Amino acid sequence: MSPPGTVPCALSGSFGTRFFSPAGTLKPAARAPKSQGAGARCGCRGQRSEVLKLIHLSAEHLRLDEPLPFGVRDASGRLLLMAGSGIANEEQLKYLRSQSLYADEEESNEWRRKLGAAVGAMMRRNAPLRSIADARPGEAGREAGGGAEASLPDQWESLADLLHAALRDARPHAEFLARIRLVHERASRLGQRQMDASLYHLIHTAAETTDKYSSHHALLVMLVCDQAGRALGWGQDWLHGIGCAALSMNVAMAALQDQLAASDAPLTPAIREQIRQHGALGAQLLREAGLDDALWCETVRLHHDHGDGQMPQADLPPERQLARLLRRADIFTAKISRRQTRAPMSPVQAAREACLGVDGLPDEVGGALLRATGLYPPGSFVELANGERGIVVARGRRANLPWVASLVAPSGMALGEPALRDTLDARYAVRSALADAQVRVRPDHRRILSLR
Repeated sequence: MSPPGTVPCALSGSFGTRFFSPAGTLKPAARAPKSQGAGARCGCRGQRSEVLKLIHLSAEHLRLDEPLPFGVRDASGRLLLMAGSGIANEEQLKYLRSQSLYADEEESNEWRRKLGAAVGAMMRRNAPLRSIADARPGEAGREAGGGAEASLPDQWESLADLLHAALRDARPHAEFLARIRLVHERASRLGQRQMDASLYHLIHTAAETTDKYSSHHALLVMLVCDQAGRALGWGQDWLHGIGCAALSMNVAMAALQDQLAASDAPLTPAIREQIRQHGALGAQLLREAGLDDALWCETVRLHHDHGDGQMPQADLPPERQLARLLRRADIFTAKISRRQTRAPMSPVQAAREACLGVDGLPDEVGGALLRATGLYPPGSFVELANGERGIVVARGRRANLPWVASLVAPSGMALGEPALRDTLDARYAVRSALADAQVRVRPDHRRILSLR
């Protein structure tokens, strides 16, 4: 079973698309807004075909008497609430929150940008989590005095802090789910805006430190699963489900995971049993918190279950397709991460162990993972054919053709300025992956990322 890709979007007026009016009664919807890009396609009788690029909208953003400046839609693109229409009563709000909600990416872009600025400013001020969850666009100036947007590393570290607090304080309460959804929405938006730079930061951080291991690891797995899921052609419902599952997959052992990453003590039988049960216990906690998203919950429960065997990906039910990708992404990113007891594994070796099938070739999920990160992921170190050594800045045209910032000359001397190399050029082809200890230069990440 595969998820829907492009879905028809019913147009308004005489075709019967409806939305809730401020009074709570049903009326014909206005014409769907014009949008560019891939997504739900509108192509009704005698009217010009239009395309909506739908993105998931958290139900937490729907509030009484606070109109949104964009239309709220369902998964098919059908308009549920017109832009600027308020929600007048609890019954209407309850109905809308019971739906899987989406918005057109272009129409909601400015609102989402302002919301991101507001949340980022509040995170930097260590505002209470409840206040962050309730943030609205326009609050950034009051919270941050109108300052400039935080750097990308700072934004990811704020998200790691927020997720760390949510996982360490997890309990069966709706506020826990709201925190996970908030982090997912913010992280998804930041990743889509700067994917290569985000992978660079999270992968380099994973190789350098075990600090807040559980939350850093979950954010990296979320990004990798998002990119791999898109490579597999998954729709928004599946991408949302696996993204939230990645953030919450280890909720039943987050504190233990942080301890294990920073410890060299051997595992006791009790710890092994907690590790074995953490998928089922995590899913139970999510259900007790009120989660009614079966795909998200089952993906968490099954993410270490090998019951799918060697079945083809397309023959698996949705929850097992998501769990298989989540399990493989979890393994791959864990192998390239530092632990107290070992240095990070070479991405090439990690790919061999996590992405190749029994025949030694990438299977469908392994191929998607390689397309998601590349064979030499951003943030990892490599040696080039001309003897230079540097750090991967961005994925390239193919998995083995990344963009690299050279830091060390063939002579072993540090370059005065990092030099951007396109490894499609045979002179700069990647010769091998390197451990970070083999590149004795501390990268200036801000300058390196400005090269691309």
